[in-house]
Amino acid sequence: MTNGFIATNQKKKIALMPTEDSFSIDSENEIFAVADGITRDPYEFLPDMKTLKGKINFAFGYPRPSPAKIASNIFTQTFPLILRDYELANRNEKAIRTAFEEANKRIEEWNAQNMPEPDYVLRDFAGCVASGVSLDDGVVYLGFLTDCGVAIFDEKGNLKFRTENQGPDKHDKYIWQDKRLQSIDWRNPEARRIVRGDYRNNPSEEHSFGVLTGEETAMNYVRTATQEIKPNEHLIIYSDGLESILFSGEFADKLRQKDFKGMEKLCKNGVKTEGTLIQYYKPLKKGDSLNVYKSCEPFNRLNDRLPGPEELENDTNAFYNAICS
Repeated sequence: MTNGFIATNQKKKIALMPTEDSFSIDSENEIFAVADGITRDPYEFLPDMKTLKGKINFAFGYPRPSPAKIASNIFTQTFPLILRDYELANRNEKAIRTAFEEANKRIEEWNAQNMPEPDYVLRDFAGCVASGVSLDDGVVYLGFLTDCGVAIFDEKGNLKFRTENQGPDKHDKYIWQDKRLQSIDWRNPEARRIVRGDYRNNPSEEHSFGVLTGEETAMNYVRTATQEIKPNEHLIIYSDGLESILFSGEFADKLRQKDFKGMEKLCKNGVKTEGTLIQYYKPLKKGDSLNVYKSCEPFNRLNDRLPGPEELENDTNAFYNAICS
């Protein structure tokens, strides 16, 4: 059984802000994808979002249609399209990475036509972060970028596996020590130019993060892994807007109770802005036992390193070899 939804905060709905998450479910081929479009700038100098007036001004000037939504749609449409071209036995980590790469190329094509001279503010690249999964007889091949993720829970709702959140929040305390940022905040366009220009998709910077903007360097931040999932366990593919809810005791209770409608209600009531979830659950067939299912050793090669600039310069295949060796 598979279902998915986008949870949106009621205030965001009232403000008529565009939905920028996307997801796709291919139940027949068991290919699932989630993407979170990166928020756009409605003005060069952003309004104070701590005030009601600032929130109204932000919503009033926000671009519609949103390039962020276009980018997330490109990913969730491209990811399954590419994987369906592979034989099931070949839908492995290498194929997952290829699907991310092709989605990134298609985002680049859109940006080349619509954002030919990016300024990292009003004309910033459209982009998204994402996670995607392909299943094969109890084996989960997954890929993720930045703060979208994948998690596996056992039948009691206990967390068995989750991907690391590698989003910009992880690097905030380092980024904001940059001397150029000391006297300005995020509302200032120069701050956003610095962060997006120097800390996004820049593998030569230790405290950088990735976004699928069409830039080739974005692929340095795509992580892949292989895990096993047994019947009665729950596979969750999600965007970061629901992260705090997914790893709460309340969510674990819903999983244990197999209360999928309650799970959706919990997310929609608790989301602060917007978040997306795909939930996959395969019950144990009557008369079967777990030992009849193919088992694999837990995969512990989840790539969490970036190659240094010299490594990239000397060997263009270094990053690929690092995750596939």
